[in-house]
Amino acid sequence: MEKALNFIKKSNHVLFFLVIVVFIGGFTFEMASKLFKKKYEPPKIELVDSTQSKDELKRPVYTVEYLTRLKDVYIFELTSDVIDTNEFHETEVVEMFNSASISHDLYVGGYLSHNAVNLMFVREDGTQTMLLKRDGLIVEFSKVTPEPVEGAYHLDKNLYLIIDEDTNQNGYLDQKDAAKLFSSNYDGQNLVLILNNVGSFNLIANNKLIISQKGDSPKFFTFDVHSGNLVSLNTTVSKTAFK
Repeated sequence: MEKALNFIKKSNHVLFFLVIVVFIGGFTFEMASKLFKKKYEPPKIELVDSTQSKDELKRPVYTVEYLTRLKDVYIFELTSDVIDTNEFHETEVVEMFNSASISHDLYVGGYLSHNAVNLMFVREDGTQTMLLKRDGLIVEFSKVTPEPVEGAYHLDKNLYLIIDEDTNQNGYLDQKDAAKLFSSNYDGQNLVLILNNVGSFNLIANNKLIISQKGDSPKFFTFDVHSGNLVSLNTTVSKTAFK
């Protein structure tokens, strides 16, 4: 009888210990989740007008961050939470970015920040090319593949999905606005519009894209990067197709 009581007593101690461990573990996990969990917020860039009163104007503050290298150019992204709709990157490049902050994180992995508003292509001889003459929200960037990569398709031009117009007139550039698909040379020169109101795009063969277009009547297109040939695909579902 005494052995049975001792066994029960020891079992209760073990059970109590396990309950304490589980409680502490659960509490620690919950606190860590609250401290480190970051709620995803889609990119949102405020638009301001420099013709307004200087007291009311919220000026763009840029951060320059290294993005990747492509052939003989180094690509830097310009990030900001504000865009001045009257500011153009023509002869003002040096003046505008003299006061920009510099990110020293050189291990970004080639991925755009959520608030990338422009790209700067820099050569070692000091020459610079700004991708956009006026800032916009760069949602996606697919760079040239200069050499064949096993298991990947070849791409001879850079591709960009960019929101550069406040199409819903809410004072911001965000994912509720219409996006445009552009291409350029590897060094950011010769930026060309491919299609408006793009939902997404995908490389399906060497220099061959399939593109979805939003709108009242959504469409699909193929695009040949070399020739610039854009072809609308007939995806209309007719009643005769079910007969």
